[in-house]
Amino acid sequence: MSLVEAAPVLRDPAFHPYIDFHADTLMMFSDGPEGPKEGPRAGLKPDLWDFPQGMVDIRRLAEGGCEAQFFSTFLPPENHMTQSDESYRSHLYDGLTDAVKKYPDKIAFAKSYEDLISNKAKGLISLFLTFEDGRMVKSLDLLDQYYQLGYRLITLTWNHSNCLGNPSSDDPLDMEKGLTPLGKDVVQRMNELGMIVDVSHLSDRGFWDVADVSSKPFVASHSCCRALNPHRRNLTDPMLRRLAEKGGFIGINFFSYFCGRSVKDEYSRVEDICDHIEYAVNTAGIDSVGLGSDFDGFDSICDVASPLDMHKIFEELEKRGWKWGQIEKIAHENAERVIKDILD
Repeated sequence: MSLVEAAPVLRDPAFHPYIDFHADTLMMFSDGPEGPKEGPRAGLKPDLWDFPQGMVDIRRLAEGGCEAQFFSTFLPPENHMTQSDESYRSHLYDGLTDAVKKYPDKIAFAKSYEDLISNKAKGLISLFLTFEDGRMVKSLDLLDQYYQLGYRLITLTWNHSNCLGNPSSDDPLDMEKGLTPLGKDVVQRMNELGMIVDVSHLSDRGFWDVADVSSKPFVASHSCCRALNPHRRNLTDPMLRRLAEKGGFIGINFFSYFCGRSVKDEYSRVEDICDHIEYAVNTAGIDSVGLGSDFDGFDSICDVASPLDMHKIFEELEKRGWKWGQIEKIAHENAERVIKDILD
C-alpha cells in the first residue's frame, strides 16, 4: 500500500473522532415521536438518547467519538407503506428535531461546513439530514423545499426505479438504465443549492450519468468495492477512480453482503471492512475514502456493530502499518473535506 506517511502524534491509537455518512436509525420514529398508537408498544415514545433495540443512539455516538452522523430518511417500498410518504417523512423529521431540542448539550443540526466546525468547537455531535430514495423529489420546487427544511444529501434511488433514475440490478440490461431527465435536472439543481448527490444504490449507467452531469463532487455514501465482493451495489475500479477524479468520496459499508467475503456472507469481520478501505485507497487514493456504516440498515452479524466498536477499525488499520494521519483521513478528514467542497 503506497500511502503518504504523516508525522506521528502522541495520542491513544485506538481513538479517532469519526464521521459516518449513513445510518437508518430514524426509522424508529416511523410511528411518530409519540410512538405507536396501537399494539404492545402503544404510547412508548422512542428516545434517540438510549435506543438499545438499534445500533445507534446519542449515548453511543458520544462515547464512540462521533463527530457527525448522517441520518437517513429511508423510504420503505411503496407497497409496504401504511401512510403517505410525506406523513412518514414528517414523523422522522419531527423525531430528530425533538431529540435536538431535548439534548442541546449533546447534538445539533448541521447544514453546512461552518455548522460542522462550530458544533465541533462546542463539543456537539453534528446531525445531517438525508433522503435514501429520492422518489419524493418529483419536481425542482419540491427539491428546493427539502433543502429549506435542512436536507443536505439525497441517495437518488433505493432498490426500485423512481422519478430520478434506476437502481443497481442483477439484470445487465437494467444496469444500463440511468437517470431520467428529471434526475439529471435534480443533480444540477443539487449542485447549485449545495446538496450532496449520492450514487449508492444507483445503476451502473446512473453512476456514469451523475459523473457526466454533476459539476461538483459526489459520493457513494454506503458502498464497497466490487473487485473484493461482486455484489451489484459495490463500485467497480473505474467508478472508484472516477469518483476520486471528481473530488468525491466512498463511505465503506459494514453490511456483510457488501463487504463480506461473498454476496451471501452473514458475517462481516473488521478485517473485511479494512480490506475494502485499503482496496479503495489503493484504487481511488487516500483522500477519497471514509465510513458509511449503514447502521440500523442491516441485521447480519458484524464485528463493528455500533459506534462503540468504531475503534476496532482504527486499531486494525494501525496493526497493518497505517500512521495516525492516514487513519484520521479515513475517520473524519476526508468527510470534512467533501462537506466543505459541496455544502460550503
